[in-house]
Amino acid sequence: MHHRFRTVAGVDVFYREAGDSQAPPIVLLSGHPSGVHAYNGLIERLAKSWHVIAPDYPGYGFSATPADAPWTFDWLADVTDAFLEDLGLGRYAIYMFDFGAPVGFRIALKHPERVAGIVTQNGNIYSDGFGPGVSALADWWQDRAAGQAAVDGFLTLAGTKFQWEAGARDPSTIDPAAWTLDQALLDQPGRKAAAEALLWDYQNNPGRYPIWQAYLREHQPPVLAIWGANDPFFIPPGAEAYKRDVPEAEVILLDTGHFALVEEVDVIAKHVDRFLRKIYAGSSVGVGRDAR
Repeated sequence: MHHRFRTVAGVDVFYREAGDSQAPPIVLLSGHPSGVHAYNGLIERLAKSWHVIAPDYPGYGFSATPADAPWTFDWLADVTDAFLEDLGLGRYAIYMFDFGAPVGFRIALKHPERVAGIVTQNGNIYSDGFGPGVSALADWWQDRAAGQAAVDGFLTLAGTKFQWEAGARDPSTIDPAAWTLDQALLDQPGRKAAAEALLWDYQNNPGRYPIWQAYLREHQPPVLAIWGANDPFFIPPGAEAYKRDVPEAEVILLDTGHFALVEEVDVIAKHVDRFLRKIYAGSSVGVGRDAR
């Protein structure tokens, strides 16, 4: 695995890159509050066969936090799109987790011809998918002053730990280093303000859902919805809903939580590898080597 920086759209973007650069690519888009270090286990497994790219968003992980940034999902998607453009990937699969869905679908809508397939892991674009864990944010969107204390707590170490543990079968399997690193990065100058601005802007994503659903209906990209079924934020009906727009979508529900890779990285990696072999079969870019 290589750890690199690339300056795009005026932002120093950190990213992890692994695997054969001539193999078909998959882009991993992460979620709040984590940087792409959360993908290390998945990257290690997929890199045996695929070209894996995992960028940190601005304000997350090891990417820069520009003081004058607008901190909207439109902007995150623009920077991520510019990053992928600068890499010259061409056609790629996208793995979307949490924040990865509103970022990834903005990019897919802009470049439908580049999307070879979509893996959505607790990446919601349906009203069906909102669970009770989102209620505090919804209350905040209705009354910012009244809901501010809950959101402030969400951005503390306790809140970050809660997100990592949410829905896990056995929280003792989660390395405390995961939430500790996320919080250390979140506590850097400007980071909490950026994260809060994005959580506020998240309320604008549901208005885009019909547009992203129409994209799915029109272009019928291959979809694998693989979901931690015990996630309190994005619940299983959000996974099942993908079949309304892509009838051939595959839906897999796993007995784990929001950060499903902690307990199910081997299972998820095997399903993603199988999915990639299917979507890249017959591609002008050679299918990856046997991952076993």
